[in-house]
Amino acid sequence: MVHAHNLVWLLMLIVFFLTLFFVKSGKAKPAKISQMTLRLFYILVIVTGGTLLVTYQFYWVAVIKGLLAIWLIYSMEMISTRSAKGTLAGTPKVAYWAQFGIALVIVLFLGWTAI
Repeated sequence: MVHAHNLVWLLMLIVFFLTLFFVKSGKAKPAKISQMTLRLFYILVIVTGGTLLVTYQFYWVAVIKGLLAIWLIYSMEMISTRSAKGTLAGTPKVAYWAQFGIALVIVLFLGWTAI
């Protein structure tokens, strides 16, 4: 299950950046399709992560990683949605990208070292 979870995370990050590329390019239909695919990957990550959380018997580091992963998913959704709507600019843009970067680093660190 760990490999499936890692694969879904990798695919989710690829689709996230692909969505942003389509939005920046002005391709509305591919951006919408990739954004809906991204939301499917959010669900898959949460399901596989929940399965791992139960497998690890709610080990405290896994719980913290799960909460940080939800924060990461939130920031990814806000970046992709607001970019598609054209409302991501200025201070919110910096704030969401900073949240994305911080959460991604911590989640990857906890995923590869602590668990």
